[in-house]
Amino acid sequence: MSLSSGSILHAQQIGISVVPTAERVQWSDDFALKDDYLYGGRLALRFGKWVELQPFYFQRAGLGLDSARASSTFGPLSAGRTLDIKHYGTSMQLNFGDAAVVPFARVGAGVLRLEPDSGARQDRIALSAGGGVRFGIAGLNAEIFAEQMGFRMNTRSLFGPDTTTGASLTTLRNLVYGAAVTIPLSTMRDDDGDTEKLSGSTAPIEPFVGRLKYASGHNLPNLEVAGVRAGIDFTPVFGVRGFYWRGVNDDRDGPAPVAGYGGEAQFNLSTGSGLTPYLVMGAGQIDYKDNFADSLGMSRGDKTAFILGGGASFRLTDRVRINGAIRDYIMTVDDNLDNVASTGDLTHNTMITAGVTISLGGKSTPSAREREAQLRAERERDYRRREARRGDWRDREERDNRNDRDSRMDRPKSDTSDRDRNPGDTQRGRTMRTQAPGGQWITVPVPTQGEVILRYGMPPRPSMDSVTRRVDTVTVRRDSVVRVDSTVRRDSVTSSATPPAAPPSSDLALELRELERRLNARIDGARPVTTPSVVAIAPGTRDTVVLDRNSRPVFQRLQQTRTSDLRPYAGLGVDDGDVQFVVGLRADLGPVSTNSGWHFVPELAVGFGEGNTSVLALANARYAFGSIGGTNSLLPYVTLGAGVFSPTVLGVNTAIGTSFALRSGSAKPLFLNLELQGINMFNQTRILVGLSRSR
Repeated sequence: MSLSSGSILHAQQIGISVVPTAERVQWSDDFALKDDYLYGGRLALRFGKWVELQPFYFQRAGLGLDSARASSTFGPLSAGRTLDIKHYGTSMQLNFGDAAVVPFARVGAGVLRLEPDSGARQDRIALSAGGGVRFGIAGLNAEIFAEQMGFRMNTRSLFGPDTTTGASLTTLRNLVYGAAVTIPLSTMRDDDGDTEKLSGSTAPIEPFVGRLKYASGHNLPNLEVAGVRAGIDFTPVFGVRGFYWRGVNDDRDGPAPVAGYGGEAQFNLSTGSGLTPYLVMGAGQIDYKDNFADSLGMSRGDKTAFILGGGASFRLTDRVRINGAIRDYIMTVDDNLDNVASTGDLTHNTMITAGVTISLGGKSTPSAREREAQLRAERERDYRRREARRGDWRDREERDNRNDRDSRMDRPKSDTSDRDRNPGDTQRGRTMRTQAPGGQWITVPVPTQGEVILRYGMPPRPSMDSVTRRVDTVTVRRDSVVRVDSTVRRDSVTSSATPPAAPPSSDLALELRELERRLNARIDGARPVTTPSVVAIAPGTRDTVVLDRNSRPVFQRLQQTRTSDLRPYAGLGVDDGDVQFVVGLRADLGPVSTNSGWHFVPELAVGFGEGNTSVLALANARYAFGSIGGTNSLLPYVTLGAGVFSPTVLGVNTAIGTSFALRSGSAKPLFLNLELQGINMFNQTRILVGLSRSR
């Protein structure tokens, strides 16, 4: 199988597979159906190596009854009847490894639809749990599994009304086993997007506000809530969270006597920049306090709820996201969840929430764009290093050539160099060439300045076989090489240009040896003692981009937090005539994203005086406008935030203020901050004065 569009899968990090499955059901002895196969499959969404979410669907038409037991189980109306069965829902699978053979465990919930050829259709709530083994075969992954599926029903009502008395719901436990083949549609992979991302496990904290809309059967008004979720994200696509929320009264100035708590698993369908859709599964408890009363003045018992839902989050930084979600709180009206058997016993209650996700821990990894920029910077550094080395060698060559020219001007010319130079000799750069018949090439390293005399095959006594070699005095750059064409002169060789030389006498041979000794001594004495010039090439200075701390996003500079980031303040708060003295502390943790004008400024404050002691904990975003004035400039700003405020539950912060430079242009500047703060749309108003060393 293949997908028609690869772009959809390209945006995903999860692995997607279809799993055709055949499963055989051994029905309970109290449910007189023939044991037979159901056919269907699963859509496996793999969130990392360990967790899979698997919507499933199985069906079988015309399933027969066990005639020996059917009448006693289903009643006389079941004779000769058949049954269509559909089973659908969702399961979560945990894989215990990633080797060739992988054991797994699986739990699920769904609906077992029973459609007799006579009688009404019944939808029963079915729960299942089991496990199996996945292994490779013929290039595919196969699996075998076994599960127990349970549901509750009155069996005598399946093919018609139950006319017996005292009938009750029976829990039916059925054994399911089967085999399946996994056909992958897409594989998991890392997202090489243009944004930073977190690796490793992180600890998300999610303050949120929302609204719970009850189903009409509960006869309860809608409830505004505020709460927090916290947990662990094991991978960027899977995590678990616990939650607690509290209802808010109609005036939004105090808590309502309703609370909720529980746990959820979150499955992110993608990661990276932009919107990230996710799914939620969980369970919880709604706790009605002792002083709770409905519209009829009646108290309510606590309710257990299954939670299903989904939402989306939008990335601000790699550690901060805003999110919104819709959850279905599935619960009952009167009975406990333990007594639920049919989907008709359930109610669906909608909770809509919005909040902020702050991820702690983990490790920030650079985005693909940042990695590319780092590679470009590294290549640029390498290029500059090479250019520096080339420049140093060019300087050395110029210096050596200049020394060569100076030495040639100062050195006396040999009175035999011009006379004995072959007209065919040509000096080209660092090479001396001599053209002669039968010549051969040799390569000789030479000193910076001096003379070189070569001689071959000195005979034991002077004779016609003596061979001499000569090279003109050459001046070359140190560490270079000259190539000399040596000319062989013998008695038997004649040349039209030069007559044969007379054989040297014995005295002449001695004189030549003495001359050679003197020349060697002269060369050794005249050769300058050269110290190899050492050019210190400084290692390439790493291009360090020094970022202003105020441009580093929030949480990237947590380890660089200084006392100058703290902003203590004091002031007066007024609430319905009650006046309190307020002390508090803020911390500027940097912009919400690189070079953003909005800074993340958490705040904690306590108020004392008339009325109850107030405690304020807010997550604020502050935006500063341009400065006004000269050295003692004013810097106006606005602040928006939300959090927890006692005596009310939810606190929404709106504030305007300005900072004034008391001491600027020094190593330790000082600023005065004046602010008008309104809590819950200025239901509580505060006038605050503070000092800070930065703004």
